[in-house]
Amino acid sequence: MFKLKANFALLGEGFYSFVSPLPLDNSRLVHLNYPLIDKLGLNEVDNKEWDTILSAKHIFPDYQPLASVYAGHQFGVPVPRLGDGRAMLIFEHEDDEGSIWELQLKGAGLTPYSRMGDGRAVLRSTVREYVASIAMAALNIPTTLALGMCDSDTKVYREEVETGAVILRVSPSFIRFGHFEYFAKQKRLQELQQLIDFTISNYYPEIELDSPDYILKFLDAVVKKTAQMIASWQAVGFVHGVMNTDNMSILGLTIDYGPYAFMDKFIPSQIYNHSDSEGRYTYANQVYIGWWNLYRLAESLVLIYPDADQLEKCLETYADYYNTRYTELIGKKLGFEVFEPTDFVLGEKLLKLMQQYQMDWTYSWRQLSYGESGYHRLKKLYNFGDDFSNWYFEWQQALLNNKIDLDGALKLMQESNPAIVPRNHLLQEVITKAQSGSYEELAQLIEVLNDPYQEIEKYQDYYKLPQHGQSIFI
Repeated sequence: MFKLKANFALLGEGFYSFVSPLPLDNSRLVHLNYPLIDKLGLNEVDNKEWDTILSAKHIFPDYQPLASVYAGHQFGVPVPRLGDGRAMLIFEHEDDEGSIWELQLKGAGLTPYSRMGDGRAVLRSTVREYVASIAMAALNIPTTLALGMCDSDTKVYREEVETGAVILRVSPSFIRFGHFEYFAKQKRLQELQQLIDFTISNYYPEIELDSPDYILKFLDAVVKKTAQMIASWQAVGFVHGVMNTDNMSILGLTIDYGPYAFMDKFIPSQIYNHSDSEGRYTYANQVYIGWWNLYRLAESLVLIYPDADQLEKCLETYADYYNTRYTELIGKKLGFEVFEPTDFVLGEKLLKLMQQYQMDWTYSWRQLSYGESGYHRLKKLYNFGDDFSNWYFEWQQALLNNKIDLDGALKLMQESNPAIVPRNHLLQEVITKAQSGSYEELAQLIEVLNDPYQEIEKYQDYYKLPQHGQSIFI
């Protein structure tokens, strides 16, 4: 059962405001993430109680729900006060291993930080976040998690009237870069120091607070986690779409799934967020934006550790952390357990060809993992010239030169190149069915996404290329 454990809540009301969830009308539990429930040690909680929690009707007498306050840079512009406008922390739970988890409802009503919003989430965006959270975890990409979702008869007004829904999000912490920016911008150094110490003590215990350079070690750890997370995004073709600093986790987790996309055609400059008219958050820019956001974090930390030069040197490690992880991931996608930098030219050449032919990211990598049969399918599909054939021969030669067995390489490639990701057209099909009250398609898609490196025979349609016109942009 629940083991309530106040942790973030002990920081005090300077960090949050207490709130009261607003129940949905005729809410309906539509899906639960049972593997996550098991991980949290909450198997004894029945579906009826989860339904009550998700519909915002459950009250924990020993834990008052709260919404945290933070600031951030949105599309590069500083905003001094933001906060949880649609999310609220309803309780913190300690699992059987002693780890503390924060559980947030998103879409359960107004908070003091809702600004012009209504605090609600619509079914469309809730399905997208729920599916993405589960898929990213299965792809071994650091992410916040999702325990369950419900829909309702509540009407929510956006461009048109939509159905209100709620998702229960789970994470060790939802602290963002923006939390540090908030206190730094207001010169509230006591709270900033308190937040730094809290974050290090709880999530970076390897750093000793009495060390004279503990701030540098903290920044270095966040730089590393962030760089490695973004390298994972790039390798799987994931585009976050709205990398504002208030959407950057201090734990290096993918957080706040809004206008995200998994690329179909490899077009690095493709814009997936209709609000991003200048293309700030495209695939091509994500790596740089990660560094830019870390620089904003460092600007907050300099108030506590005033040696700006040392903080800047710490940021210089970002490229090394990113390149090391990205090279490792691309190497495995090409069948190299150890991918020497001298071999990386293979990856660079392939990426240029994929962009030239606008090849489908997920499908093409997966087909290469099938060897000759996949190569010929791609050759027929994209009508390659000699350039791709030359690359394929060069790749085979590199395996031989490194004494790598082809069968072993293909096995590693199949373990590193997913057969399925939550493409926008698949999500749209699920959303359309959900809006008509059917959730069978949602359950099926999640079943497949939970094992993305295996192809399930009865779900072969999920692994096919999207048909012309099926690429939906948000």
